Amino acid sequence: MLSCMRRASPNVLLCQLKVLRDITSRTLSAVTTLAVDDVDKRENSILVNWSKEKDSWSKYHFDWLRDSCLCTKCRHPGYNQRLLDTLEDATPTSVEVEDSAAAVEVEWRDGHRSQYSYEWLLANSYCHNNVNKPAKPGEDKIKEITLWDHKTMVDPPQVNYNNMMTNDNSLLTMLRAIYKYGFCFILDAPVTKESMTAAGDRVGPFKNSYYGQQWYMETTSHKKDHVSFGKGRVLPHTDDPVFFEPPGLTWVHVLAYENAEGAGSKIVDAFSLASYIKQHNPQYYTLLCKVSVPYKILFKDATYGIRKNTFTLDDDGELTAIALNHIDRKPLDEKSLSEATKALSCNADEAMMKMYSALRHLHQLLYSDQFAYKCDLRPSTMVVVNNWRMFHARDALIKGYRSVCGMHHNREDWMSKLTMLESSH
Repeated sequence: MLSCMRRASPNVLLCQLKVLRDITSRTLSAVTTLAVDDVDKRENSILVNWSKEKDSWSKYHFDWLRDSCLCTKCRHPGYNQRLLDTLEDATPTSVEVEDSAAAVEVEWRDGHRSQYSYEWLLANSYCHNNVNKPAKPGEDKIKEITLWDHKTMVDPPQVNYNNMMTNDNSLLTMLRAIYKYGFCFILDAPVTKESMTAAGDRVGPFKNSYYGQQWYMETTSHKKDHVSFGKGRVLPHTDDPVFFEPPGLTWVHVLAYENAEGAGSKIVDAFSLASYIKQHNPQYYTLLCKVSVPYKILFKDATYGIRKNTFTLDDDGELTAIALNHIDRKPLDEKSLSEATKALSCNADEAMMKMYSALRHLHQLLYSDQFAYKCDLRPSTMVVVNNWRMFHARDALIKGYRSVCGMHHNREDWMSKLTMLESSH
């Protein structure tokens, strides 16, 4: 028979939770003690009452508890990977309250014992009422993003190359800026490909693609492998929406600008632009969120194609990514029309015209510079752009010689580096 017991303390009235009190002073109001019956065993779960007075509780199912055991028999101490199949049997034989450890201990039918501290249970609560979970390490320091336009972006974020290479605080400053504003300049960088490689190594592994881990172009003439690898104008875009997972970061480093004129750069805050469209033309915003756009690119020995929504929302309806590249975009097709018709509950003629109107409106805002920061990239200056948030563009090279190198990082790699640095600072 399953039992729920309390261990160690002779005082059966209250369990003082110092660790929990430290947490709740920041996150959970007025929960500093637990009565001995505040950890209740249910048929398939336990119920932890953080505060009965405030009806503050969390429920933890036995299947989940067994799956979550972090002891060294269940998880590798270095990599935190499972060492056994925790789905085989999650039948508890006893549940005990450990006063001295401020924890709940569960013994399973196979004899294994798992201990869960109140602090850990609170931080990992998933089924609860009136509970404010503390932020995980690093997450509490990653703040909200800042939307900007051409009027408010007067002091663009920047770091010094040598500082970023030798000081984690400077690297953190750069990654924070990319998260908050969408981009950051790196000043006084050596004018070599190797300097960019070294800087990228500070963030994490490079994203490999058809172009390799890095790319290089000389803007002296149009090249056959990509129209942007030339001297012509490049419209505002995100890099490589044609791939299943577009790059998370785009790096650009100018290596030469000799007897040259033109090739000015522009960075556009697409999240700010999207917010503007949502406010002033919600129907266009709906279409850009719900209608997928076909993309395709052809190389000599490879072809890539995919469908992408221009604006991607998460489950809470928050904008998480943008995707637009005019040169690789195919005309809207039957699936696009079906999605637009469904989104607007209208006929096919109206749906197709309004979807193209939405794309046209988006392009007009991009060309207006309302949400843009314009600059002239020159040798010794790098720029790193959040490719899931920013559009970037380049004016035509009117004359002279210009060479540029670049590379990409996956989103999860640069966000992992940011989170790890935040947790240690």
